[in-house]
Amino acid sequence: MDAQIILRPVEAEDEKDINILRRQPSVMHYTLGLPSERRASNQSFIKGLTENDHVIVAEYDGRVVGIGLEVLGGRLHYYGTAAMAVHDEFQNQGIGSRLLDYLIDIADNYLGLLRLELGVVEGNMRAVQLYKSRGFETEGTLRKAHFARGAFYNVLVMGRLNTALLPKD
Repeated sequence: MDAQIILRPVEAEDEKDINILRRQPSVMHYTLGLPSERRASNQSFIKGLTENDHVIVAEYDGRVVGIGLEVLGGRLHYYGTAAMAVHDEFQNQGIGSRLLDYLIDIADNYLGLLRLELGVVEGNMRAVQLYKSRGFETEGTLRKAHFARGAFYNVLVMGRLNTALLPKD
């Protein structure tokens, strides 16, 4: 399946698939997705993107099955944030890895970002291991910062530095 996945920038027509993706049980548990989220929210999100927002989707057989997001303060800014979600049916198939690698490539090789940061729900071990494998380190814990399924969860703040951009001592 990996070869059949297409990574590309988000398009306005993706809002329906993104709405379905964001309402998947595991996505809602580990992100801020809600079962009552409407397509209009995703339409507004896509319409509001600027040249400093880099939203990448993973497409399989004509439908969006994953989304990765990097939001920046400007092309010359050194800092970015990342967030990702993969449709429940397509998890554990390498899509998250490909999305993250693509975002890191954009950050490192096109935008010259020194730092990428993300938040991940503490119990989401697959995501934590993926981020660690790409050089992210846990920098702190936001206690009880995420609410899902009637409970509060800690959020790990993880960061990654592009060491090639650091000054040499």
